[in-house]
Amino acid sequence: MKYFVIPLDITKEMDESGYCNVQGSTYRRLNQIHKVRRNRKIGNIPPVYPNGWFMLAESHQMKKNVPLQVTALGENFALFRGSDGQCHILDAYCPHLGANMAIGGRVVGDCIECPFHKWQFSGYDGKCTHIPYSDKVPKFAKVKRYKSLEVNDMIFVWYHAEDEEPTWVPDEIPEITSRKYFFRGRNEFKINAHIQEIPENGSDLWHFNALHGTNVIYGSDIAVNNSNNRFFNHEWASTWEPSSDPGMGHVGISKLLHHVNVFGIMFGIMDIDIRQIGPGYVELKFWTPLGRIVVLQSVTPVEPMIQKVVHRVYAPWQTALYATFMIIGESIMVERDIMIWNNKKYLERPLLAKEDKTLAQYRRWFTQFYSEHSPTYSSAKKSLEW
Repeated sequence: MKYFVIPLDITKEMDESGYCNVQGSTYRRLNQIHKVRRNRKIGNIPPVYPNGWFMLAESHQMKKNVPLQVTALGENFALFRGSDGQCHILDAYCPHLGANMAIGGRVVGDCIECPFHKWQFSGYDGKCTHIPYSDKVPKFAKVKRYKSLEVNDMIFVWYHAEDEEPTWVPDEIPEITSRKYFFRGRNEFKINAHIQEIPENGSDLWHFNALHGTNVIYGSDIAVNNSNNRFFNHEWASTWEPSSDPGMGHVGISKLLHHVNVFGIMFGIMDIDIRQIGPGYVELKFWTPLGRIVVLQSVTPVEPMIQKVVHRVYAPWQTALYATFMIIGESIMVERDIMIWNNKKYLERPLLAKEDKTLAQYRRWFTQFYSEHSPTYSSAKKSLEW
């Protein structure tokens, strides 16, 4: 009963999903997964960190006066919520002697205090405001401050390889802000793939019935559930196109129609409106016979080929129970995708049928999020080697 009242939290590390084909004891399995990752050919992938807004934390993870260290996008960030409740994001490393201020540091007012020598830096501009053993703070003493945004219970950072200013932001969803819709749960996965591969699924119209046609009750292992049972299955119809609205070129639009087929009778009919907003954030609005459900997806590059994917689910009371079951089913469906993503090779020039034109269209659309100095796999990998 508690699962119908308390929001669900399904969290899986990279070795816990997408490697169903790797068997054995825990130790042997981890070694085998490492071998699979090492031997995999990733292909000629695009730059690994596109430009845009990326979720670094969920609002509930940001406790007042407690710094949070987050590694993503080739950077180490110090997140903290000041005395006024405002969330700030600074470079984690103190410019004095390089201590990580989010590890052992503390929040003082609207500043973060380095644990090494107690220097304090403002969350609003990154400037040093206090050195306990010095009468004067050098004007040039500051740490990099990142533009941040807290919206829809998520904390975003703006990342741009050329340090350009944001030209768009994720929109607030009034039903979430007003608490008209209740938070019903989340799932979180670590995925061994390039960031572009994950939202690209929305434009891959023909994978829905191929990979997600088998009923969810058969589980996530695609080697087991790849049946031709057409008496009890999911059926999908979909479209994808870039937004044609002025100033909305960063938005991709998908529409899905879903139903469950039981001996030729349709059940569970749903319309799903999907908006991909930039490279790492997607809004999915489900229209069910009982009412509406909203799912927010974030994709954040932890490393060049490791993505943290989170889905947060909201619903009014009428669809709250339905939303709980949907989280479970959606998690199974995502794990089917993960089994593909974790083992596939990125093809720069894939062999496409004429019906795959939306995939080519999507890839052209996504290139807008790369720029001259966007980190490549080789350059980003060097910074991780030690």
